[in-house]
Amino acid sequence: MIEISIIIPTYNRAERLRACLEALTTQTQSSGDFEVIVVIDGSTDHTRQLLATMATPYPLVVIWQGNQGQNVARNHGVAAARGRYCLLLDDDIIAEPTLVSEHLRVQRMRERVVGIGQITLAAHSEADWFTHCFVRGWQDHYECLNRGDRLPAWMDCYGGNMSLSRAAFIEAGGFDDNLRRSHDIELGYRLAQRGLSFVYVPNAIGNQVDQKGITAYAADAVNSGAAWVAVCQRHPVLLPQLLGGLTETSLRENMLRQILLALSPSPQLLASVGRWLGKPSSTHKWFRFLRNFYYWRGMRQALISRQAFDLFGRGVPILLYHAFVEPGELPGRFTMPVRSFARQMVWLKRLGYRVITLQQYLQYRRDGRPPPPRAVVLTIDDGYIDAYTLAYPILRRYDFPATVFLVSGRVGGCADWTERTELRGRRLLDWPQIKEMQHGGLHFGAHTRTHQHLVGMPADCIRLEVQGSKLDLEDSLKVPVDVFAFPYGEFDATVLAIVEQAGFLASCSTDGGLSKLTTPSHALRRIEIDGRGSLLRFFQALWLG
Repeated sequence: MIEISIIIPTYNRAERLRACLEALTTQTQSSGDFEVIVVIDGSTDHTRQLLATMATPYPLVVIWQGNQGQNVARNHGVAAARGRYCLLLDDDIIAEPTLVSEHLRVQRMRERVVGIGQITLAAHSEADWFTHCFVRGWQDHYECLNRGDRLPAWMDCYGGNMSLSRAAFIEAGGFDDNLRRSHDIELGYRLAQRGLSFVYVPNAIGNQVDQKGITAYAADAVNSGAAWVAVCQRHPVLLPQLLGGLTETSLRENMLRQILLALSPSPQLLASVGRWLGKPSSTHKWFRFLRNFYYWRGMRQALISRQAFDLFGRGVPILLYHAFVEPGELPGRFTMPVRSFARQMVWLKRLGYRVITLQQYLQYRRDGRPPPPRAVVLTIDDGYIDAYTLAYPILRRYDFPATVFLVSGRVGGCADWTERTELRGRRLLDWPQIKEMQHGGLHFGAHTRTHQHLVGMPADCIRLEVQGSKLDLEDSLKVPVDVFAFPYGEFDATVLAIVEQAGFLASCSTDGGLSKLTTPSHALRRIEIDGRGSLLRFFQALWLG
């Protein structure tokens, strides 16, 4: 009885397909338990003749289609499958003897599961330095899974070696017929949304020898970048995964990328740089840069306009203030002269900056949309009374929103948590002032109940500080409070987990830099505006983070 169907799409790789099919003749799983369905995707070589004369111990089904791509071929193969489960395999994968049995074991053990097999990759005998770097990165990926350093997820769904039930495949709608690349990962996302779990199957090993060089890799990266734009048009929430770490680069890397995008040198010329570098660490950095560069170029070509491309990569400055002081009082790191604050706000207005709320920024992130050009967010920590007496009138004058993070257990009291002379004992906002500011367009977030150092505290105490501040503020303000700021900017995995469990949508750190769509929602970057800084330093913060 056929229990699992192996689906293999192929295009003009007859000899590699022969090796793939021969490896399936040596499986430990009984050949009566599986069938192999080869879908010929318009091949013009001798694939059809090979399959017509090939004898196998397992049932071999051959389907012909015009050249429509792997995605369509796989859909046709699953439609013809007789097995309860489907195993998707590439035509250049050489299966080790336990591959089929391991996939079948996992599928029998658990319902609604996607089995992710291991693919080993070796460089061919004449491989260049770029291929060796690529192979090393591929091996590192599976070594992490083998060690258990990371759990498998939908992003690991490579159609070259994965299994799932036929019913789950059909229920999810199969592969998107319009996606020539990344259709396997896109399906993985839809499967995750439908509640399927992902299991790594380390002993379901498929071996592969990489035959590519820099030119083919460059083309693959460009096509992948373009494909991921198409994926994100279907699922906007995936934009952070689309961008990955591409936006978290240095100014020098960004400048080099822009120059190469303009000049468009050949892959061979760029590859020659790697041969000159010599040091393995430098060579690897150049490899990583080139891989990201070609991926980025594919994204840029796929996006509607250069403006849209730039918007996706731009970060938003989230500015951080603390206290404000009258004319004649000494400024400090945490005390901003009110006249300096007024000048900063007037220049934001003159330069056409769009001041948005933190909640609006988070909505752009949730929607997977780029923020508007020249967007900026204003935040004020601790909730000193001068936020009402000095800063609030200026914000009202320019109709600028801001988010004030309150220490809920000290509202109406004084700052008793700091040893800094300029802040120690400073009066804090009371509820009537807070509510007046709320009616005037300001928003409020939680900054714990008593502004304690959370890292190292017992978990129950952290919950009282974090959850308690949310409850206090929501009870008084009568609106959801869904943003949090870490006291002193300190957090670890325990603190982070408790903040997320409390129901906060995002958290602000004090790590400097622009917040981008790839910045974690619970570690948003903020730029501290020093009260002693000049207007030029303020502009640097806006432009460079």
